[in-house]
Amino acid sequence: MEYAIDVGGTKIAFAIVDGPRLLSHDARSTAGASAETQLRLIGPLLAEMARRFDVTPQAIGLSVPGPVLANTLTHAPNMPPGWAGATIDDFSSWLGLGLPVVAQRDALMGGLGEYAFGAGSGRSSFAYLTLGTGVGGGLILEGQPLLGANGAASEIGHLTVSRSGPLCGCGRRGCVEAIASGPAIAKHYLAASGQTLDAGQVAGRARQGDQLATTVFRRAGEALGVALAAWAQVANPQLVVVGGSLAQSLDLLQPAMERELKRRAWAANLPLPIVAAELGGPAPLIGAAWAAHQAVLGHF
Repeated sequence: MEYAIDVGGTKIAFAIVDGPRLLSHDARSTAGASAETQLRLIGPLLAEMARRFDVTPQAIGLSVPGPVLANTLTHAPNMPPGWAGATIDDFSSWLGLGLPVVAQRDALMGGLGEYAFGAGSGRSSFAYLTLGTGVGGGLILEGQPLLGANGAASEIGHLTVSRSGPLCGCGRRGCVEAIASGPAIAKHYLAASGQTLDAGQVAGRARQGDQLATTVFRRAGEALGVALAAWAQVANPQLVVVGGSLAQSLDLLQPAMERELKRRAWAANLPLPIVAAELGGPAPLIGAAWAAHQAVLGHF
């Protein structure tokens, strides 16, 4: 049982986590406040949760929206001041709970949650793909999270799949995220139809037989399939687990994903099953708590 915090662009969720279960949880907006201000507020709230439930967590798992290198959050796009450049020691000090802190990218923490308790349970190697406001990824290989030299391994959302594709928030063109994220799907539909809908509404149109909506999702699925083929070639995972809010539309994305994957990946790296995540929105919290617990045990 550990504390867990999931930092997002619009809110910070925090909880006491017992295995796959959130014993208690809450959230606060990230708007307008610095990282230090936010965490100095959340630390006492977590301590109060622990008193209320009469539990004693031993560590804090922190899921953050960017890579962690040498105990420092090196990039935190679209976040308020104070996140990028902050260290794990800073986070620990601001929270004021006197406990060790384990911090990693949100997509990787979500993957660890699915590895420990969800759709990846029992698999030694699998890829976690999160689809929502952005597109992120995490790889678990032989039971260990793949971090990479700069803490940004498996950031599949910024793999270029179309050199002349739409402009991505990272400044480059044709990234997976610029084609297959929720906002990208909505933007593509708007450009072609003149109608402002969110990705969920576009999915509803596709299920009702709207050919334009179907085409938008097919294009997104193709981009994801190209990215999955790269994962297959490099890492040869046993499974791809798809989470995030847009995973609710996996039925619309999966046919094109599978076609591109089969067309581009070497046969020796196939089949590569694609399945929906099981933990839903709490996956990064559950994974962060599990990672913190493993660190306490000396496994990470």
